Amino acid sequence: MGGKLVLVSIFICLMLVGASVLMYNDLRTELISLRNSNANLSSQIEQLQTLIEDLQANQTRGLTAVQIYNRTKNSVVLIVNDLGGGSFAEGTGFIYDLQGDIVTNNHVVDGTIGLNVTFFDGTTESAQIVGSDVYSDLAVIKVAQLPEESEPLPIGNSTQLLVGEPVYAIGNPFGLSSSMTSGIVSQLGRVLKLADLGAPLPWGNYSIADVVQFDAAVNPGNSGGPLLNNMGYVIGVTFAIETGDSGLRGFIGIGYAVPSVLVLRVVPALISTGHYYHPWVGIEYDPSYTGGVQVVNVIQGGPAETAGLQANDIIKEVDGLQVNSGAEFIIYLERYKSPSDTIQLKISRGNTSLDISLTLGQRPV
Repeated sequence: MGGKLVLVSIFICLMLVGASVLMYNDLRTELISLRNSNANLSSQIEQLQTLIEDLQANQTRGLTAVQIYNRTKNSVVLIVNDLGGGSFAEGTGFIYDLQGDIVTNNHVVDGTIGLNVTFFDGTTESAQIVGSDVYSDLAVIKVAQLPEESEPLPIGNSTQLLVGEPVYAIGNPFGLSSSMTSGIVSQLGRVLKLADLGAPLPWGNYSIADVVQFDAAVNPGNSGGPLLNNMGYVIGVTFAIETGDSGLRGFIGIGYAVPSVLVLRVVPALISTGHYYHPWVGIEYDPSYTGGVQVVNVIQGGPAETAGLQANDIIKEVDGLQVNSGAEFIIYLERYKSPSDTIQLKISRGNTSLDISLTLGQRPV
């Protein structure tokens, strides 16, 4: 009996030892596996870090001017506007999509009795106006057929631009087709009165907001052409230049472009409906005032009057965001709002602070 107990005890001990050995081997295997996984993860992390660094370096350096030109030249076109009576005007446009839609300026195609588009390969097609918007000076025209190698230009984000970053303009100044110039962003967030650009009333009462100012040389004929960043993305559409007091039509170092953030709102609407409707508050403000939006006049029957705004009110916030000038207020509305949207305003009226809800209207057309 005692011998059987000894054998059973030995057997149990052997089982325990065997189990321990198996557990040790399993743990050792798992440990090796974990180490290998950790090594793989470390290697992947290192590869990702290298990739991120390369991307950041490439983003910082951008493409060369030669690369940008070669990537975009086949997308930029010459537009000839027949105004009748033997009078013609020339401008620029760029291919927006493969359905034949071409973006340009409203003033390039205004008053036309016939439009012709000349492409990079020398072919010419007649075009029709799809839609136009005087308030952004943008228009879309369409051709029945694009050349085989045509490519739409990618649209970038003008809200990420920085003063001083390089930009490139491609167009047809004085009919010199496919010309490229380079410069930098000189300033951002300009608000230009349409009346100062020659627009008649009632359009002249309003402004183009969020304008990109740049110093790449552009001249008559560049209008409607793309302004590109250093990755070859469209961040604006060239539409005006300063000419100084001399009356000369040549470039003096200040050009303006419609921002791409507005292009991305206006152009799809022009393609789908032929129109774009801008938000309207119905006030006149002091453009020189800082520290808010000083209301000079409330337009009778407009959204502001309906909401209860009064002359001499100062708008301090819109939708919880501080606004320091009329320009900031208009830029916010143009970037993010549409007619029938409701905005929340914080108003300073004398010594009183008021919260007002205002439903945006549609700019008169």
